[in-house]
Amino acid sequence: MIKRLYILAFLTGFNYTFAQNCKDQLVSDSLYKPNEKHSYPVSVLNCPLKNGGKVQFINNSGKFVLKITPNQKLGFLDVGSLQIKSGSKSFFLKTATYYDHKEPNAYFLVDVLINYIATLKDDGLTAIVFNEKFESELCSEDVKNVRRTAKCFYELYKK
Repeated sequence: MIKRLYILAFLTGFNYTFAQNCKDQLVSDSLYKPNEKHSYPVSVLNCPLKNGGKVQFINNSGKFVLKITPNQKLGFLDVGSLQIKSGSKSFFLKTATYYDHKEPNAYFLVDVLINYIATLKDDGLTAIVFNEKFESELCSEDVKNVRRTAKCFYELYKK
């Protein structure tokens, strides 16, 4: 019985420490949505990718956004379909905007629900496909980093 109490106390302490580390990684920032021409104060967890890309997990007053900056150029169009692959699962957007596609830091803004963040914490982000022909795959190290960051973000904002 005493051993079980020690294990329970250890797990509770570990969970609290994990949540504190995640809170320490949160950054206050602003999110500019070009289609709305408006800037919002947000909390962000950054996940850098190899070769200069990044995935940002953003909380905009309880609405969640992924800002995906691929580590390579994905074509020449502003608007097209977007598929985000997470292992064997996919998240499809019929119409997604590839902001600043002529710039090296072109990005997508994707509104998501917390259950998709749970998918990312379990399966990571393995690839994105823009306009059904331009694909950017992530290396295994990047997939692990996305999973770890998604887990932090999920633990902070799950209900």
